[in-house]
Amino acid sequence: MKVLQRVLTVFLCALIIVLPVVGSAGEFAPAAIENSSGNEGGEASLQDEREQPEKPAPQLILSDSRHSLSTGSEMRIKAEAVNFETADVNISWSSDNPGVASVSSGGVVSAKAKGKAEITAVASDGETSVSASCTVTVTSRRSLFHYLLMIGYRYSKMGDYYYSDNNYAWQKPFGFVRLYDTASQLIGYQYDFTRMVFTYGNKDWLVEFWKGQYAPFQYGGEIGVYTKYAVGFGDTPVSAYNCPAKSDWLNMEMTLYQKQSDGSVRLVFTRDYTKYWWCDGYRIGRINKTKPATELQMVSRITLKDEKMALAFAESMLDAGFKQVDGHAQLKDDTFCREGSDVYFIWRNLTGSQHFIPVMLDIGIDPVGAFLSGIRSLAGIFLGGLGGILDIG
Repeated sequence: MKVLQRVLTVFLCALIIVLPVVGSAGEFAPAAIENSSGNEGGEASLQDEREQPEKPAPQLILSDSRHSLSTGSEMRIKAEAVNFETADVNISWSSDNPGVASVSSGGVVSAKAKGKAEITAVASDGETSVSASCTVTVTSRRSLFHYLLMIGYRYSKMGDYYYSDNNYAWQKPFGFVRLYDTASQLIGYQYDFTRMVFTYGNKDWLVEFWKGQYAPFQYGGEIGVYTKYAVGFGDTPVSAYNCPAKSDWLNMEMTLYQKQSDGSVRLVFTRDYTKYWWCDGYRIGRINKTKPATELQMVSRITLKDEKMALAFAESMLDAGFKQVDGHAQLKDDTFCREGSDVYFIWRNLTGSQHFIPVMLDIGIDPVGAFLSGIRSLAGIFLGGLGGILDIG
């Protein structure tokens, strides 16, 4: 009997001890699982939050951080507000020295007198405001160099640069041969150049780019289009090209930028999108390094006559050392992309490209056409020079 009591006692004690543990496991296990799940979820949430990139801060980007103008000229500073929460962003403009340079509500700076002015733009969406500024240096009204350029070029008050009148350029009757690039160095021209040569429509086409120092007092950039009969010799050191007939002018645009010694970039000039055989622009002054003129960067679009011509032009750009990319977002120095008959490119470092074929003669010039073109152009020199003088303002 006592043995039975002891067994029952031991059994009851064991039961008393075991039941709370089982109850505890039954009660807390789900809670522990829930907590564990909750902790894991919390850790994942924190990790996701850490891995999410920070939203970029709103910015105001100006087309220029510094610029120089002569008195009486103007320039437009372009402003782009990025990373704002809303597209409804207002941009206001001000000048700390309006007697030297004033600015309109649209960002057009007018040079008034010699000196310096800080042009400030402020972008605001009602909650966030950011600012950016451009230092404008205004020089004296005109120098001897300005008047020399007036003889053969026209003047653009907006942008304060000189350019060629495609209808009356005095260079037009002379066409183009490679000797020009060599001989120009003898008169102080120091520039980079690169040549695109291809055949299309029974003609050999030359599209050449230039940028650098043009004589001691001016710098700038050019894109020239030339043609000759496709007689089979291709492009040689003695190949002579015509300035093209108006039916062969190409739609294009071109902007030249200059990298400053402090790393900033300034806009030199912009030629708007229209038909040209010679798209050029020049400013009074000197660049820091003339050869190679890598501080100058040319950004352009050329529209060829059709996609077949654009493909031929693109192939010639590859031959010249440019690299082709898929689209605008990938464009950088010495690359291009093609969209249908449009070719977009950025040129900075390449120079002196294209292969030479050692033949002695390749004249593709129509002598009658060249003579008539010369008469028209020489007569137009006076009109162009007069027009340049009248445009000075």
